[in-house]
Amino acid sequence: MQEERNSLKYFKFISWSIFTLVLIFILIRYDELANLLAGVAILLIGMTNLGIGFKAFSGGLLEKILAKSTDTKIKSILFGTLSTLIMQSSTLVSIITISFLSAGLISLGAGIGIIFGANLGNTTSSWLIVGLTNIKISMLAIPLLIIGVLFFFQKDSVLKGLGNIFIGIGFFFLGVDYIKSGFENFKHIIDLSRFDFAGFKG
Repeated sequence: MQEERNSLKYFKFISWSIFTLVLIFILIRYDELANLLAGVAILLIGMTNLGIGFKAFSGGLLEKILAKSTDTKIKSILFGTLSTLIMQSSTLVSIITISFLSAGLISLGAGIGIIFGANLGNTTSSWLIVGLTNIKISMLAIPLLIIGVLFFFQKDSVLKGLGNIFIGIGFFFLGVDYIKSGFENFKHIIDLSRFDFAGFKG
């Protein structure tokens, strides 16, 4: 039995080693894919940091504010809509909502309402800001990461949690930027316009 376990561990080690070497070779060989996968990895790290950060506020003022702001369906939808109008990113609002859920700060029903409102807010904000600004949200990534790291190394648990939140949002912006860059590079490899069709005549 012990020999079988050792053999299984050895097999897993060899398999992961081969997989890692192949992945490293592919990422070195194809920069476009490296940017894309790096963006996904950074985005996942950001989501993890957000979840850890919001857990520091569970049972405190933030939880009370969220409970008051999302205790009905209408309030949840309005909360999501307004948050998206302020942040200009329904994806970020959705990820933060998932972090709220994982930290136990809001209920599932409230989370669904916020995400629904975020999609409404995304449409509304597109109407409001189209043609008015060219500000790249990804430019905020570095300042947020720096502030987040400074807060993270504080002894106070609230500041540490706030640092994790800033780091998470910073990684989110950075990850999205990498993913966008990766897909832009793929335009030369994959031409999706080949799959375009005229549609049905009305």
